[in-house]
Amino acid sequence: MILLISTCKYSLSEEEFVEPIAAIVRETGCKYSIRRYYEKVNFSEFDKIIICGTALKDFNYLKYLSNFKPLLSYSGKVLGICAGYHILAKIHGASLSEVEKIGVYEVKVVKENPLLDKKVVRAYFLHTLALTEANSFLEPIAFQDREICMFRVRGKDFYGTAFYPEVLNKEVIVKFIELK
Repeated sequence: MILLISTCKYSLSEEEFVEPIAAIVRETGCKYSIRRYYEKVNFSEFDKIIICGTALKDFNYLKYLSNFKPLLSYSGKVLGICAGYHILAKIHGASLSEVEKIGVYEVKVVKENPLLDKKVVRAYFLHTLALTEANSFLEPIAFQDREICMFRVRGKDFYGTAFYPEVLNKEVIVKFIELK
């Protein structure tokens, strides 16, 4: 079972940021459940977790980072998309910088990984915060200019993407779902 976590403060935003991911999960035939960032969740009930993105100026989820601390001992697989990328970075001690990026940009993959098999992809970005420096927990996988736009948590199958793969790179989500 896959857990989709909405980071949207307003439920109307879920049509844009959660439903497209739910549709991709449905297409793969997997079962899923949706919870919200402010709910306490027993993560161990799920094999995989996708933490979805949210609207450009919606940062309320950052007030609930303690709800995500149990992920530090979670043995499943996690994909954090934009807000989810922020959450994974923050709970692993990284700092985010102000980097506004809206639109389609070229991404350079610098580390072999199971989610992106191309060296260069075009990706859709919608954010004002990003990771510009990794720490010992985060391994950069891809860059857009000097921004780390995709990382892996060392020693785990936890991935963060600053871009929205459901827009131009659906295969990232499908490959994540297919991870064994």
